[in-house]
Amino acid sequence: MSNWVTLSRQKHASMRYSPRQNYRFTADQAVAPILAGELRQALTQFVMGFIKREERYHLVALLGRAAHSHHYIHPEDGRWLGTYVPAHFRGYPFAVERRQDSDEMVLQVHADHLLQQGGEPLFDEQGELTETVKRQLDFVGECAKNRRLTDTACQTLAEQGILKPWQTTEDGPGIKGLYKVEEEALNRLTAQQLHQLQGVPLAVAYGQMFSMAQHDQLAQRAALHAKIGVTESVDELFADDSDDLQFDFG
Repeated sequence: MSNWVTLSRQKHASMRYSPRQNYRFTADQAVAPILAGELRQALTQFVMGFIKREERYHLVALLGRAAHSHHYIHPEDGRWLGTYVPAHFRGYPFAVERRQDSDEMVLQVHADHLLQQGGEPLFDEQGELTETVKRQLDFVGECAKNRRLTDTACQTLAEQGILKPWQTTEDGPGIKGLYKVEEEALNRLTAQQLHQLQGVPLAVAYGQMFSMAQHDQLAQRAALHAKIGVTESVDELFADDSDDLQFDFG
């Protein structure tokens, strides 16, 4: 079975799903996709950079200082240890995917959360998505739209030549394939080039640069995770007090 299952009334009318209980499913992810619409929240929580995949650039938050390291969740119970959870994770176990050769978006659920019994219903007695699932669909749908906007902005920055490889140093991230904004290159742009970056591309560029101030927070989290036991001070320092589905796409 594929990791993601496309939902349909015909196949899944009587099936159910298990809601996300924690963020343990992110444990081996050293980066998280970030949307332009959540920059205001993300730049106060994460060091951000860009990753190049298949000749396209994507904005990401660093969750650890090495590959497969993740310092933003409790290692024992998977609780999120922070005041903001990236939208990419909050939509789980749901996602949307574009149909092949079509602009239509379809709702998917992770196979590990699809149930024959127990959990929560996917569809109501009339064969329509339940209100809870509809809200999730709206959320992951808006995320998908903003993802396209964000990726286009990242590509625009790359085309202007202001993204450079992030060299791994003793104090830098140990994650391969990262890029960051080269401030000197940004400052060398002409007025016309800067005008072409107005809006989301320039916001993404400055957001990434400003986020570099969070290196101390990332190092602090790494040090806490390095301890044999995670003390209650972790919860006090990085308590998560919100898990709503609202964030600013402005």
